[in-house]
Formats: sequence, C-alpha cells, structure tokens
Amino acid sequence: MEKEALAAIESGESKEEPAVVTAVDPIDDTKDDEDFDLLTLPESTHTLLFTEPIHSKAFLFSLAIASLSIMCLILALTNKVVTLDGMREIPGNVGHTVKIAQFASIFIALLMEEEIPTGLCLLRHIPKNYFKSKFPNLKYYKFVASCSLRILMGYIFLVSVMLLLMMADNVLDIFFDFIALQFLQQLDDVAFNLARMGVFSKSLRAATRNKYFQTELRRHTKVNGNRKISFFLKAIYFVNLVALLGAQIYVTVRQGNGDYQCKSITVRFKDEVWERSLVQMPGVEMKEMALVYPYFNGIYNQDGTSNDGRPVYVEQNKFDGTSFDTASPDTGNMSVKIPAKIQYCKSIRAWVFLHEYIRKSTRDDSECPWLLRSEETEVYDIEEVQGPWQVWAGVIRK
Repeated sequence: MEKEALAAIESGESKEEPAVVTAVDPIDDTKDDEDFDLLTLPESTHTLLFTEPIHSKAFLFSLAIASLSIMCLILALTNKVVTLDGMREIPGNVGHTVKIAQFASIFIALLMEEEIPTGLCLLRHIPKNYFKSKFPNLKYYKFVASCSLRILMGYIFLVSVMLLLMMADNVLDIFFDFIALQFLQQLDDVAFNLARMGVFSKSLRAATRNKYFQTELRRHTKVNGNRKISFFLKAIYFVNLVALLGAQIYVTVRQGNGDYQCKSITVRFKDEVWERSLVQMPGVEMKEMALVYPYFNGIYNQDGTSNDGRPVYVEQNKFDGTSFDTASPDTGNMSVKIPAKIQYCKSIRAWVFLHEYIRKSTRDDSECPWLLRSEETEVYDIEEVQGPWQVWAGVIRK
C-alpha cells in the first residue's frame, strides 16, 4: 500500500477533485447598506478645529487658515461690488459668448463647491450620541462649529461667484476669477497637506496623522433615513441652482431691456450743415434739402426697442420733452413728425445717428444709412464710446 501511495504521488496522481475556476462572486445586494457606507473625517484644517485642544498650535494654525480664507473671500466679494470710485455697476449688456460662460460657470461652481455638502453630511450622519461614542475625548459643539464654518464658507463662495458673473463682461475674466475663488476655498486642504508633509512643524505633522483621521464611521442612519438625507442634499443643490440661475436670468433679461444703461442722453451737434442732403418721404419724390445738424440737438430717450443688442435712443420734442406724435395726420412736416435716432449698427461696428427719411445718395439702400458715426467699437453702453465722431456733410468730417 505504501508503495502504491508513493507511486501515485510520484506520478502526480491525486484522488482530490480538480479545482473549479469561477467568476468573481457578485456583491450580495441583500446585505445591509451600512457594510458599504463608511466614512472618515475629512482631511482638512477645518477638522483640526475640533480634534485638537483650543490652545494647541494645530488649533491656532487651523483657525488662522480659516480666518485667512474667509477674509480673502470677503475681500473678493466686496471687490465685485465696491471700488475706489464707488459702487461697481453691472455692465449694460454682454456678448453671447460671455452669457454662455456665465450660465456654464453656475453649474461648474455647484459641482466644485464641496464645503456645503461636506458640512451638511457630517452633521446629518454623525449625531451627538454617536459622536461621543466614537470620540469620547472630543467636544461635540466644536464639531458643530467646524461644520457650520464649512457651510458659511461655501455660501460666501457661491455669493462671490454670483456677483462675479453679474459684473463680468469678458470670458477670460470669468474663468480667471473663478479659479482664484476656488483656490481660496480650498486653502484649508492645501494647508493640511503641507502640514502633513512636515513643512511647518512636527506638532502640526503629528496632529494631521492623528488616529481620528483613521477612524471609520458608519453613517448613522437606516435605509429610509439614508433616502431622506439623499433627498435633503439634492434639495439643497436644487435650491442653490435655482437661486444662482434666477439671479443670472434676472440680470440677463434686464441687460437685454437696457435697464443698466442710461435712459436718456443729451445731444449737442457742432454747427455742421450738409447743403445737399437727400430726403425721401413716403409718397413724395426724393429731393435735396439742407440738413442743419444742430436742429437735432436735444434729448434722446430709450424707446424700449433695441438694435443689435443695444438700446435705441429716439429724439424727443424740444418743447416739452415728450415723444413725437407720429400718428398725427400732419405728414408734411418731417422734422416734427419723424424723430431722429441714435443706435448701434453691427454692420459697421459703430454707434450712429440716423433719420428714417435722409439718405447720403440715391443708391443708399444700406441697413444703416448713418449721418454721424462713432469709431469702431463693440461697447454696449453709449457712455463708454471713446474717440471722435465722424459727421457726413457730403464728405466725412471729424
């Protein structure tokens, strides 16, 4: 028997069944969700505010970092509203690319903002009794204060983003300012990582490697409670999204209506006269007339319409400052019945003065028969136009 057994061993024979290779066992969905729902304390200087004693170097360091972040966020916030010259104004209007960047940045801001959901998750998942059972030496009120600080910083960040977008008139400015705000909000994470590497001191390095950061915590909720928390966080995101979108839509609509631009301008022409202007009134043959530019001096008000994304300014009655009555049966007096206009023409990239009945030549059928024009510009607010205006008096004069 022994010889037979030895022979079997030498020949590699075995009476055991061969191993069967199977696929990896799938996760059992019937297991308790808590087996897969663990969390640890965030690796941030905000966490050191409740894991370290108040008089310790780590606590004071964390408090300084938090104060620095809040101060910089508030400075960025006020910089968007107040300047050395007074209150900063919302641009009269912006281009389509800027508008797209504004609305895209709202979604990016909500995706990148993590302080609010982190603070709310910690407060909702770690109740007082559970906190004391896991960390008997720590104070729960400091834990609540740390989470509240996170939420506060998150909302300061979102308000800063909202004002940044409202005041923006350039795509690159939006993204550069956005990156700066994001860095300020993540200053606590950067400081924590540097402290863990031992850049500052051994005591700070030891505080960042504390056992509290390795402690695994179960989300202290049942399945139904978990769903409620998930719904609560989604609701917070939804409310923040609606608030930011609502504010930006409100500003965009008002910009389109010209509400952030001057409602009225006063025009003073030089003593220019065009002796051979061509006037074409309805039902009347085109004829030459002298155009005296100072005759159109006076007040021009927005009429509620726009052209190429800019408001249109219409000449007002010189006697009482009211709008001309274009519905009056007296159609023979062109200067009284049909007012001149000042508007922007995208085709020549300039603000222009024009009149519906006056042309420069018999072949002048352009969309913008200007009589006075600014230099090429893309500004939305006529008050921001720079440089001399050109007057047509048979030839261009400045």
